[in-house]
Amino acid sequence: MAILIPIFLVAFASITLVFGLAASYFKSKQKKQIISMLRNAEASPAEQRASKLLKETDEPTGFSELLQRFSFVARLDLMILQSGQNTTSSKLILFSLLLAVVGLIVGTRVSLLPAGLTSVAFALLGGVFPIMRLLRKRKRTLADFEKQLPEALDFLSRSMRAGHGFSIAMELLADDSPDPLGTAFRRVSHDMQLGSALNIALGKLMVLVPLLDVRFFVSSVILQQDTGGNLSEILAKLALIIRERFRLKGQVQAVSAHGRITGLVLTLMPIVVAIIMMITSPQYLIDLAADKLGRMMIYGAIGGQIVGYFVIRKIINIKV
Repeated sequence: MAILIPIFLVAFASITLVFGLAASYFKSKQKKQIISMLRNAEASPAEQRASKLLKETDEPTGFSELLQRFSFVARLDLMILQSGQNTTSSKLILFSLLLAVVGLIVGTRVSLLPAGLTSVAFALLGGVFPIMRLLRKRKRTLADFEKQLPEALDFLSRSMRAGHGFSIAMELLADDSPDPLGTAFRRVSHDMQLGSALNIALGKLMVLVPLLDVRFFVSSVILQQDTGGNLSEILAKLALIIRERFRLKGQVQAVSAHGRITGLVLTLMPIVVAIIMMITSPQYLIDLAADKLGRMMIYGAIGGQIVGYFVIRKIINIKV
């Protein structure tokens, strides 16, 4: 039991490092440009107040200050903001550690794998679960925002045609729109009211909502501010383009439905078969795990399942 704790700590640290590297991969060049813009803007008192509105976190504790020294914690804070969760990175990491310890204890009571690997596996599953839940929530929030964006662009277009300025139209949109779109545009409206420049406020929107359609929207607004033009017409056409892309995306999903179902069946079938065998013939799996060649076969099967899952997901994930 004593050797399991160092093994678990090393494994958990490795998972955390991999997660930090994966989070920093997303749009690194564009985010560096936006972060430099935000740092320049934070020199004024108005932008410092806007930055506090953007973070909306509690007063840092000693544990929080310690975590802020690691670069991946800043990425984790950004992902929490993008997901719309009302929590902090320190609370999330503490919850992950708590679940990992619970998994380690539960693993000592269950002997599915030899040599204490069951405890390590349960601990890793418990530690990764909050992060996976956060990623799923973030993905769902961004998808909801993307669905609401065409209507929001039409709202802005109609408001400006009615005679409102862009800032007033943004404020009206933030008040009338549901979450998550209403919250994101409310931040932009607050930043502009606090004296932030339009490009800085929209740059923060690009950080909070890393979507291609949002980048098109921000580029259109900033370009119109610099060169002039009919912004209401531009936004109306952009909304039409987004709706057409959604229609094409729906057609692609309908065509690739067979592949997605096949991938789901191929992924779940070995797991279901293993569970049935554990119930009906547990001694067979125990003997297989006790043999050296059997353990190698189990590890190979698990590795093949993981690789196959990502390969199938890569094939059916068609970008539109």
